[in-house]
Amino acid sequence: MAVVLTVLVLFLAGFLAAFILLVIGAINFDFSNSEIPPGVTQPTKLRIIHIILICTAVVGKILENFGICTQVSFVRYMQGRKSLGADPKLFIKDMCFDKVPVRIYQPKAPSASQRRGVIFFHGGGWVFGSLETHEELCRFIARESESVVVSVGYRLAPEHKYPAAYEDCLSASQHFLQHLQHYGVDPARVTVCGDSAGGNLAAAVSQTLAGRPDLPRLRAQILIYPGLQALDFNLPSYQQNRGVPLLFRERAAFYMLQYLNGSATKLEEVLDGSHIPPDIKLKYQKWVSPDNIPEEFKVRGYKPRVLLDCTTEVFETVKRFCEPTLCPLLAEDTIIQQLPESFILTCEYDVLRDDGLLYKKRLEDNGVPVTWYHLEDGFHGIINSFNSGWLSFPARKRGLDSIVNFLRSLYEQHLSDLLQLGLLQALLLPEKANSKIGVKTHHLWIPEMAFFYLVPVILLVILVASFISAIIRTIQTEYANCSIPPGVNNPGKLRLIVAVLIVTSTLGRIFEKIELCSSLAIKRLVFSGRRPAPAPGVRQEEARLGRVPVRLYRPRGPSTRPRPAVLLFHGGGWICCSLDSHERICQYIAEESGALVVSVGYRLAPEHKYPAAYEDCLSASQHFLQHLQHYGVDPARVTVCGDSAGGNLAAAVSQTLAGRSDLPRLRAQILIYPGLQALDFNLPSYQQNRGVPLLFRERAVYYSLQYVQGDTSNLEEILEGSHISPDMRLQYQKWVSPDIIPEEFKVRGYKPHKPSEFKPGIFEKVKRLREPTLCPLLAEDTIIQQLPESFILTCEYDVLRDDGLLYKKRLEDNGVPVTWYHLEDGFHGIVNLFDYCGLSFPSGKRGLDRVVEFIKGL
Repeated sequence: MAVVLTVLVLFLAGFLAAFILLVIGAINFDFSNSEIPPGVTQPTKLRIIHIILICTAVVGKILENFGICTQVSFVRYMQGRKSLGADPKLFIKDMCFDKVPVRIYQPKAPSASQRRGVIFFHGGGWVFGSLETHEELCRFIARESESVVVSVGYRLAPEHKYPAAYEDCLSASQHFLQHLQHYGVDPARVTVCGDSAGGNLAAAVSQTLAGRPDLPRLRAQILIYPGLQALDFNLPSYQQNRGVPLLFRERAAFYMLQYLNGSATKLEEVLDGSHIPPDIKLKYQKWVSPDNIPEEFKVRGYKPRVLLDCTTEVFETVKRFCEPTLCPLLAEDTIIQQLPESFILTCEYDVLRDDGLLYKKRLEDNGVPVTWYHLEDGFHGIINSFNSGWLSFPARKRGLDSIVNFLRSLYEQHLSDLLQLGLLQALLLPEKANSKIGVKTHHLWIPEMAFFYLVPVILLVILVASFISAIIRTIQTEYANCSIPPGVNNPGKLRLIVAVLIVTSTLGRIFEKIELCSSLAIKRLVFSGRRPAPAPGVRQEEARLGRVPVRLYRPRGPSTRPRPAVLLFHGGGWICCSLDSHERICQYIAEESGALVVSVGYRLAPEHKYPAAYEDCLSASQHFLQHLQHYGVDPARVTVCGDSAGGNLAAAVSQTLAGRSDLPRLRAQILIYPGLQALDFNLPSYQQNRGVPLLFRERAVYYSLQYVQGDTSNLEEILEGSHISPDMRLQYQKWVSPDIIPEEFKVRGYKPHKPSEFKPGIFEKVKRLREPTLCPLLAEDTIIQQLPESFILTCEYDVLRDDGLLYKKRLEDNGVPVTWYHLEDGFHGIVNLFDYCGLSFPSGKRGLDRVVEFIKGL
């Protein structure tokens, strides 16, 4: 237990140190790369928000590099974590409109007439955002404006490129407009609304629906700091606010490219303006030009910039930027003239500010009524980002109130008259929309710097401390079930390995609980380990045998005749390990035996259930045997080999190929502590070694069930033997029985076990466990007699020991030559630890050397 706690303390110390460094690095990045203008109220709060976002992005990148999840999926997960619960004033329901997920918010209070309808498209750069991220905003609009709000969960980039998001929003809008009566919505009072990328989608949908006589006409569009063009990323607002959180200039172009192409290639060219040919720039200059921006918005350091020449290659990549459904600012006047009354909200410290100003001008020039609300102290994302408690901003509330007041004002004639007189804002809003806000310039002093460093560190200490008790309780439970016999060599080293695996398993469950990733993903990451450096005497090559990925290991030394070959199937309980996890073993066998080693990357359970792994191994073997000449291999010296679950696959493939006259006959099979049956998990070795790492008795059943059915239901029944009928047990008793095990292997506390009562329902679920391609020990004698010379390695402290002993006897009884090597101090998985970061065992090396000797002696 002391070893486990030592490992835990070291791990948590490293974890805490890493996070402190992460926070400090994020703080430094924020101060080095961002610029918060003095006009922003509460700049300290904005810095904290930006630091949190940087930390999230960095952790996501680390997890992506480890292969746990992508950075995008992690950030999406973190953004959507908040749950608001039920709302006493709203009915909230999730539905689908033409296969597009939506969430509908309907006020509970009775209404004397049909309600307003608002179709809302969330922001997030087309890459992030969801129904959950904008839940509070939609609830606020529905409650305060007494509207039915439909939030649309459109598909996201880069998985779904343009026009996927637009098509989903259009499809959902059309469906809603066709079924307004069902939701009690007035056809004359439907508005589309969106923020940021959602504002882009709202503008595009509004333009598309403008000329549709078959649908109710939209009453209005509400565009909240929308991104509306991708021709010029050097407009005044892009220059002035290029480093202002929460949207940098580079990120604006990045998101647009992710939406368009699914990648950010040509980012620099787009930022420099060299992606648009001169004739197209000239065509759209009347709509997209700094000349159309009012002079008061250019005083903050704007410098006109000469755009670079365009290359055909770059333009071909981004030419769809000229489509109005992607860049609504480029729509023709004939479309703009048909648009409904509009509300546009812009922020002074937002790179997208000028997109809103240019669209405002276009709408007004074409006779469309526009209500414009400008947050003088606002920044991009202020309406929705970090919208609760102490992380919200006063300007956010003003912006939300202006949106709700606009919705309320749309259909009351006397308010429209006031709007024409220019008095509406004075009556409805507590302060003028464009009032200048006097803000004292904030200077960052040393105590404030200390605050930035101290608060995140304290929060992280609390976070880590909250994990410790849960992790220790789990480790104590796991460790209590683990026993290491005195016969194991280097028991301290094995305890250290167990401690690492328990901590890893615990963290995997925690990650799965918080829906970060599955515990299986963590297990696969750990089991694959760090890929070793290439062996100097071996040339490696990635290839495919048919559709199955393989890795070839060719000895570099010269050979005067065709080489022997070894087809190796890795272990891992059919659910873990990979080509990387067994690379050290493959390199060693190839270098020491002079054989070509072909490591097979078969499909894993539970995603791919039985017989997927067997079929892949068989297919790869057949393909290889049909093309031996291509690889310079002697047809008379091909061996199949595998450890643990890989030994099961090697035995099954060897049996299948035994009677094939159209293929070269296998020279041998090498089975390293193989699992060969699932009828009896109470054989002596299963009882004696039930708690011995690295394979517990329960885990052996767990892996078999994951392989055969993709889940572990019925595990207890199978452990007790109630999945096998008495007549079937009698049928296979000649091959699977404790009576066949030599007496010297029963002295360590074995007690005969009486199987539980047979349950036919359980048998129906797992009846494939008797198929020889899953349990090779059950093959008929006519198959066994045809098998090639065999090598079987077993370990004394391994639950699978008796599977190997039973198969050894079957082979010998049927006249098959068998070389048996038994590791008296070995445990399951010991060979896989060969040459592994100081965690290898002498007996594992001995076992692998005997495998090499066997191959060389064939």
